[in-house]
Amino acid sequence: MENFNVGFASRMQEVVDILGSVSELSRRVEVAYPTASKWVKEGAEPSTTNLIKIAHVAQVEIKWLATGKGPKFSQKSANGIVNYHAEVSNPQAANTNDIGEAIGGYNNPLHTVYVGDYAFIPVYSTQDPNDIAATEGKAICTIAFNRNWLENSLNVDPQKLSTLIVKDDSMTGVLNDGDHVLINHSKKAGGDGLYVLRIGKNILIKRTQLKPNNQLLITSANSVYEPFTIDLADTEQNFEIIGKVEWFGRKI
Repeated sequence: MENFNVGFASRMQEVVDILGSVSELSRRVEVAYPTASKWVKEGAEPSTTNLIKIAHVAQVEIKWLATGKGPKFSQKSANGIVNYHAEVSNPQAANTNDIGEAIGGYNNPLHTVYVGDYAFIPVYSTQDPNDIAATEGKAICTIAFNRNWLENSLNVDPQKLSTLIVKDDSMTGVLNDGDHVLINHSKKAGGDGLYVLRIGKNILIKRTQLKPNNQLLITSANSVYEPFTIDLADTEQNFEIIGKVEWFGRKI
């Protein structure tokens, strides 16, 4: 590692830019906040073990992190596809002055964005139940989600996800018409929480609760819709648990 600590501190600031904050850095690398802060503010050199952890959580090349030499990011994604990138403006840097740092700790108005850092999740509509488990070709479109956020904040596998547009009012107040929900298709056993269900030809997003004797209580936020129970042991029912809702987005 180079002796000029200012250089390492600068690269650690770039790591903080990627992760969002020094607090997030300390949490992800599992060190105390003052330790992580010294890496960023003073260029203090971490142990080899922590250096590897930092490179891993920020998804940067360890040689670049340690020495400043070589590419910051791998030139190829995990599947071997060339990782195309673009320089994009950082809106938080718009109000910076000559000597102060940008809002949120950024000090560079341009950041490199790599395609491989994102998972493109297909978007479906509840209006056509046949499309939910269909190929991506039948999706309305795709939405880009940061892989690091999906895997480490939501703890989900990007390849097991799809996005669904809410098209009814049964969960109004919790999920409104037009909301986008992120579905985890690996969770099909049912349980307590918000789940996407198929009953006959209808796709429903409901709150479920697992009761004794394999009974699944299904309720709505809208009191107009009465609760009902599904017997999970009854294999003759035209019923399927499509997946669990992990996240939702809403237009204001």
